[in-house]
Parts: sequence; C-alpha cells; structure tokens
Amino acid sequence: MKKKDTKGEILKAALNIFSQNNYHTTSMMMIAEEAGVSKGTLYWHFNSKEELFRELLLNGLDMFSSNFEKVAVEDISADEKIYKIIKFGVEVLVENAKTANILRNNVELISSEFQEKVEEKHNQSIDIFKKILEQGIKEETIKDCNPRNTAVMMLAVLFTSHADWLLEEFADIEKQIEFTYDFVMNGIRRKEN
Repeated sequence: MKKKDTKGEILKAALNIFSQNNYHTTSMMMIAEEAGVSKGTLYWHFNSKEELFRELLLNGLDMFSSNFEKVAVEDISADEKIYKIIKFGVEVLVENAKTANILRNNVELISSEFQEKVEEKHNQSIDIFKKILEQGIKEETIKDCNPRNTAVMMLAVLFTSHADWLLEEFADIEKQIEFTYDFVMNGIRRKEN
C-alpha cells in the first residue's frame, strides 16, 4: 500500500485555494478542508500560512528550474531549447494565472532572508538560459551578446508583471507561445547578411 503524501496534498490544496482567493482572504481552515486534513495536521506540516505560501513559491521556482535544466541538456539546437522553455513557461502561466498574480501581488511576504532563497533559484534559471545562449552563439544562430544580461532579459519577458495582459490578449495558447518566441528571437537571432 502506498503511503499518503499528506504534505503534498496540503500543498496542492493550498495552490488551489490561493488560485481562487487572494492570500489575505485564504484561511488555514480553508486549506485544511480542501486537503481533507484537520487543522492540527496542517499545522504539523506548516507553522503558518506565510510559511505554506513561501514553500509554494519555492516549489514553483524549483519546477521551472528543473524543467529548464531538462531542456538545457537535450541534444537539440539552442533555438529549439528556447522555444521549449517559452512553451513550458506560457503553459504554466496560463494554467496558474491567478496564482501567479497572488505571488506577484504579495511581495511583502518575502522577507530579506527568503528573498535570498528566491534570488538563488532565479540565478539558477539565469545560468541555464546563459548556457543555452552560449550554445546558440557557438551554433551561430544567436548574435554575439552578453549571455548573462540576455538571459536576465529573457526571464523578464517570460515572467513580467504584465503576463496576465499577454494571457488575455491571446486567447489561443499557441498564439501566446509564438508571439513570445518571436519577440525573444527577433531580439537575439543572428541576422543573415
């Protein structure tokens, strides 16, 4: 018999509840009910709503880094890697648009200590993008640029605070992906003479 992943169930429930409500109107009781656990069990795993919220944020960042890393090591061109990463990013933003807004709109929950963890995760993603850009420069499909600065800009495009506008502007997810990919690639693609 498979052991129940109570903490995982709580995190899924919290993500669902936070995506339907904002942080301040979400209660630990609502999360406990959604997870099908007692409030005591919830507090056994998480000391506070803030701690639970922060773990959700770190898990989300880990999910992105892990996916980016998988794509980065594939035996495909840099252009294809960039497309796959953008596709993944847009799809996740579409699926979790409300949650992304909750995260962006509650930055006061990110203490300086926690901000360091977020920065560490963010830097991992930048390093992955940097390697992909370096590959593209070697393949001569991406113009010679500062790969780190370009990686930072690419992540800013993917995770802009205005991502919800992009999601509303293009109802078709494939159009969102193509628009974002074309926008990024028009800025970094090596031009033919």
